[in-house]
Amino acid sequence: MYVHPQEIDYNIDTLFELIDASGLEFVGFSNPRVWDLNRLIGKAPDLIDRAQNLNDRQRYRLIELLDPETVTHYEFFLARPPIDRADWSNDADLLKAIPDRSPCMDGWDSRCLFNYDYQIVKLSEAEWQFLKASDGNESRPVEEILSDVPLGLDGVRSLLAQQLILLTAR
Repeated sequence: MYVHPQEIDYNIDTLFELIDASGLEFVGFSNPRVWDLNRLIGKAPDLIDRAQNLNDRQRYRLIELLDPETVTHYEFFLARPPIDRADWSNDADLLKAIPDRSPCMDGWDSRCLFNYDYQIVKLSEAEWQFLKASDGNESRPVEEILSDVPLGLDGVRSLLAQQLILLTAR
């Protein structure tokens, strides 16, 4: 890798050329915080507004150019298409879904734990109760768990956004 005559330096454009040629679909980066443009220009609303018109690849390239010290290698997931993606914006679908606690956390069964990215997460009592009810769950839908836990759908979506739960459509 170091000073090897066959080493190739990739950038976002050449990386996605390889991904496109593979026939696989880009699912996402394993380190999504690095690829969040708000991290770099979040305090400049005019720049954020200008970046709204960029597609994902253009936004990734901009991040790569703005922060070359952080973007030194690529960690990403690919999948064979077609990929069924649920967005869980429909309340009825979310209520029917089967939640399971994500295995990608450290320090469980504590209200203060590390998430998949080793960031500290402090759970409210209701969030912790929902995670306990979801732990190893194979059949209880969100609606049934919420009848016992005072969390609400926004709280469930927050746990999902933090990747603390996984949902299976039912």
